[in-house]
Amino acid sequence: MHIGTLKKRLIRGASALFLAAAAVSAPAAAGTLQVDPIRLDISQQRRTASVVVRNMEQVPVTIRAYPLAWAQESGEDVYTDTAAVIVSPPVFTIPGGGSQTVRVALRGAPAGPAAYRLMIEEVPEANPGVGIQVALRLNLPLYSSLPPGGMADIVWSARRAADGAWQVEAANRGSGWVRIEADQAAAATGIRYPDGTAFGTVLPGASRVWTIGPRPDIADAGRFRSLARENEDATAQAARRAD
Repeated sequence: MHIGTLKKRLIRGASALFLAAAAVSAPAAAGTLQVDPIRLDISQQRRTASVVVRNMEQVPVTIRAYPLAWAQESGEDVYTDTAAVIVSPPVFTIPGGGSQTVRVALRGAPAGPAAYRLMIEEVPEANPGVGIQVALRLNLPLYSSLPPGGMADIVWSARRAADGAWQVEAANRGSGWVRIEADQAAAATGIRYPDGTAFGTVLPGASRVWTIGPRPDIADAGRFRSLARENEDATAQAARRAD
């Protein structure tokens, strides 16, 4: 989907637990592409940043790179078009075994802390008769004057959805972004998660919700019950205030 035709897009799959290649440490790789670093930061003092894209194959590959504004609504990631960030070059071809530096910059003075995603996407060759070709895509966080926070900023809760599946929610009460690792989520919720589970990042003032399923693998029953009970108490208090 081309950036020019991309409207507000809600990433529905973000609500479920998933395995993500982008969760590995730098550099990150997807198929034939490798990038370094895997996170970009820009600010009023440092208006530009760069990432090196490497072609790990021996044949040329054409890439397009573009920014998206990043927010979180109703526990899920939301990406929208943005003109606030300039990407150069936006389209390029990397020879086999070669690399290309991609630079990003703010178009104007930052209005305040903001989060974006830098999409680095392979453009499949037009090859009629070959069938559907799937483009490789790397999705990198880009922060503008937005510092990292800590796990102390995260408030956890657990609840059962209408379909009977359990959900856990992480609400970020701080002023910085917080990346949550599986071991941190396990300690906070009392749930044992599969190896390789990636939770991603919670933006400040937002929350993320993950669906666990009807029978979570409970490692700490007391911790899990306390999260569920706290959520029930908060729901009951809100209902009383509404009456």
